[in-house]
Order: sequence, then C-alpha cells, then structure tokens
Amino acid sequence: MIGTLLARPLELMEDNFRRPTGRAGRFFGNLMAVQHRSLTEWTIEHMDVRGRDRVLDVGCGGGMAVKLLSRRAAQGFTAGVDLSMEMVEQAARRNLPAIARGRVEVRHGDCAQLPYEESSFDQVCAIETFYFWPDPMGGLAEAHRVLKPGGQLAITLEMSREAADDPSLVQRFFGRRFTERSERAGLHILSGDDLVDRLTKAGFKDARFVSEPRRSLGWVCALARK
Repeated sequence: MIGTLLARPLELMEDNFRRPTGRAGRFFGNLMAVQHRSLTEWTIEHMDVRGRDRVLDVGCGGGMAVKLLSRRAAQGFTAGVDLSMEMVEQAARRNLPAIARGRVEVRHGDCAQLPYEESSFDQVCAIETFYFWPDPMGGLAEAHRVLKPGGQLAITLEMSREAADDPSLVQRFFGRRFTERSERAGLHILSGDDLVDRLTKAGFKDARFVSEPRRSLGWVCALARK
C-alpha cells in the first residue's frame, strides 16, 4: 500500500526531472536550482572557468548554473540550453540582468542538436542531466563539435555507481532502491569509469573523473578535453 501511495509522487518527480512541464515543472525547476546548488558549485570548481571564457550549460534547467558560471566568466559569455520551454523561461528570468547586458543567453534546444556553431565554446557542462539524454554518445558528439580545440567538457551526476566504503545513512536507506527504480525508468546510472570510457570513445582526450562517494547518492564529475 505504501509503495502504491508513493508511486505517483515519485513518477511525477521523475517526469519533471526529465522534462519539466506546466506548474509542477516550474516548481521542480526552482527546487532543483536550490537543491543542486552545492553540486553545481563543486562542478564549477573543477571546471576552472576563466574570466573571458565562453561557456555552455546543456540542460540548464532553472538557470542556477548559468548564473554561477556567468559570474566566473565575467568578461566572457555564458549560454544555457534546455529542452523544456518552462525551464528556458525560468532560466531567463533568473539571469535577466546578465541577458540584458548581452553576457548570457538561454535558448530552447536539444543535446542531440545544439543550436550553436562548431568550435563556439571554451567550456561545456551538463550537470545532473546526462541520465536523460536519449542518445548519450550523440550528445557527447555534439558537445565535442561546439567546443573549441583544447576546450573542456564536464559531466556531473549526483547519483552514480561510485560506492562509498562507509555508506551514508541516505545511501543505505535510499541508494539501491532509488537507483534500481531509476534504471527501470530508463535513466543511465553510471560510474566514473563508465563516464571516462564514454568520453574517450566520443573522441575526447585526457578523460578523468573526481568523486565524492558519500555526498548524496555518489557525486561524480568526469572531465575531458577536445
């Protein structure tokens, strides 16, 4: 009975994490922007964004990462792309002053066909979205295409197969059950080594990963260069 009662809210959450729509989508967009801020800040620290960099966030959601990245690339340009029009609008509102100054742009688009020219960006990131890419290798090929030679890609996941030697209470209680449910829903639950392997197969160089196994359900960030 409890499982049945929980199923509908969990399905609503999963649907809106994948592609936020309507009132629920706007709510979850704001929730994710706040909930994932520490994960986003951790990712940005590893990206080493410079002042004049051109940066693209693929699957920008409510635009928190775009906002934080634009502060790092203060003399550069930051763009966000999302499949959900609700998230594009929310991200634009969150970044309105920077958009007005021409330093930020948020566009509707798909990871499989990014709306930018070849070699447009110094940095590309995808934070907590890679699970939902219908064609992960195609999306990586697109990220490779829009990066400048020597540019860097960062793929970050809050839920991974990185196993903590001493699992946290959250991981012991939720980890396996939530991971199995997510996989049944079609999410790609990967380890750091899995991500490195995919980046290498997509043509990236110097692929590596960093992780915080006890954070949430296993933080992992894979980085590589074109």
